[in-house]
Amino acid sequence: MCGIVGIVHRDAERPVDPAALRTMCDAIRHRGPDDEGTLVSGPVGLGMRRLSIIDLAGGRQPMTNEDGSQVIVFNGEIYNYRELRRELVRRRHRFRTHSDTETIVHLYEEHGPHAVERLRGMFAFAIWDGAARSLFLARDRFGIKPLYYVVAPWGIAFASELKALVAAGLTARELDWDALDAYVQLGYIPAPATPFHDVRKLEPGHWLLWRETGAVMVHPYWDLPRHETPAPPDIADRLVEWLDDSVAAHLVSDVPVAAFLSGGLDSSAVVASMAVAGEGPPHAFTARYFGSGAADTDETELARQLARRYDARLTIVDIRPNLRESFEPIVRALDEPHADDSAVPTWALSQAVGSSYKVALTGIGGDELFAGYWRHLGLLAMEQFGRLPRALRGAAASLSSFLPDPGRGLGMYRLKRFLRAARDTATMPDRYLGLLGKCDDRERAQLYSADLRVLLPGGAAGERLRRLHRDAGAPRGLAAALYLDYKVYLADDILALSDRLSMAHSLELRVPLVDHILAERVFPLPARLKLGGWKLKHLLKRALAGRLPAAHLTAPKRGFVGPTAAWLRDELRPMLQDELSASRITRLGYFDPGAVARLIDEHCARRHNREGILWALLCFSTWHRLYVEGPAVPRYEGVATISAPASPRGVA
Repeated sequence: MCGIVGIVHRDAERPVDPAALRTMCDAIRHRGPDDEGTLVSGPVGLGMRRLSIIDLAGGRQPMTNEDGSQVIVFNGEIYNYRELRRELVRRRHRFRTHSDTETIVHLYEEHGPHAVERLRGMFAFAIWDGAARSLFLARDRFGIKPLYYVVAPWGIAFASELKALVAAGLTARELDWDALDAYVQLGYIPAPATPFHDVRKLEPGHWLLWRETGAVMVHPYWDLPRHETPAPPDIADRLVEWLDDSVAAHLVSDVPVAAFLSGGLDSSAVVASMAVAGEGPPHAFTARYFGSGAADTDETELARQLARRYDARLTIVDIRPNLRESFEPIVRALDEPHADDSAVPTWALSQAVGSSYKVALTGIGGDELFAGYWRHLGLLAMEQFGRLPRALRGAAASLSSFLPDPGRGLGMYRLKRFLRAARDTATMPDRYLGLLGKCDDRERAQLYSADLRVLLPGGAAGERLRRLHRDAGAPRGLAAALYLDYKVYLADDILALSDRLSMAHSLELRVPLVDHILAERVFPLPARLKLGGWKLKHLLKRALAGRLPAAHLTAPKRGFVGPTAAWLRDELRPMLQDELSASRITRLGYFDPGAVARLIDEHCARRHNREGILWALLCFSTWHRLYVEGPAVPRYEGVATISAPASPRGVA
């Protein structure tokens, strides 16, 4: 596990400045505190920070093939590298180390870009081919590992984190308002967009080939299965075998491996498989909240039951809503505006686990694979609801404004979201966005300042979802919902957040439920198995009935989040009112001060639950201070200077 960076110039006579490469490496030191490696050869500069997990002594990077013509920097873990290595040795490749990194560069030497199709794991890597004068970038199938890049007339630069490009002056930091409109609606920015016009994210399951001429090819190499397949008659037993296989593969490591345990079904399934793997009792960490609303999110008793069943060591991490010291570091670590409130427990757990472990397994991805979100039921119900007369649907949507809004996770809250989304029943992506989004087009238009409304066409999030859905062949029903979950929500929200916040504490998170072999087996199974009797995760519960305590199979879904609505009304209210004060909102010029003040008042007075949009605004304002209003950085030579960059009224 590492952080990687690089700069390649088109002009062969223009050398890369080693100081720029060191600046980029320094910006992501947290991703690899154990070692640093750089290679500067004329117009090519590659760098990495290493967190040593496999081949502790021999895995230093950058690393080359036998004759040095190809050189790699790699971030991630390849779980089948030993099998691939044996095959390459039979084909007369010579190895100097026992690392998975060297396996990739030899595999690329053998198969070219098709090498990525052979890899099982999480990865983002770059290979410079000196003979072809080309740079190859690749990202794993699900986007577990991040990869940012800038293509410019002078060449190309890349990094594991946006902050490395910012630190080296490789971006002009001009805000991309289409991307940020999507952020306000979703709470994160879908790939390939980033907050800045000149920076892109390589999409999951894609590779990029850059040539010295400046030509760029971006190519998808994998996608989820398109067609439903029948389940074997012993599907419950087979599913347990598949889970155990994936967890066992993700335990490949030369250092000890811990686990995140929320007490929910997914993380409990992972910990149970770890115990079955027979490598010793697992050490699991779980969060316990204190303060307003804590009782509604407490799953520690479920975690204790599972720990007792498998003789696992359990460490409880106390989370208190005192974010004055941790909120800004969380926002800085996330690189982009990111408004998922699971950031708080993820940060706290990563800090606790990272103090004694380098690797931990999590249950991320179970909801997307096994249909575990309430919106999955909602989308199926909406297909039926959409057959009602339009006038009746509109009346129901209007009715939602008069229903009480007691808080997150309750039935009335879900009903309100369903009825509000009923206005957008034209297509599956519209329905999906209506259930997932923090605010619709009308609400965002009221939120933006008059100056910004002129600049924004709006609808970027909807267009992204519709394009993905169309390119996948317009799947229907549950398959469509799960497909969009994988392509946007899982990749750009959950996995992005977990990577940044764990690596901020030099901790590698592995996600055995986000494994392409497991996904290719489970994703195409019939929807009736996953939501049998309109019950979330019906198939997974059926498969785990003999493995987990009974309480785990009947416990209500809580999610890995804190009591954010209560925190914003109580413990975090001073921070909210300070960061979103009328004077600051007016100075930025992006939002309407009256609209923001109204949201705060409605939430604090309990007239409406506005936690989603308020958390998004709080995160954005803090991110803007850190990444846009922060100290000026000298431009990398060739990067355009933006004279009126960030705001309709200038930078605050």
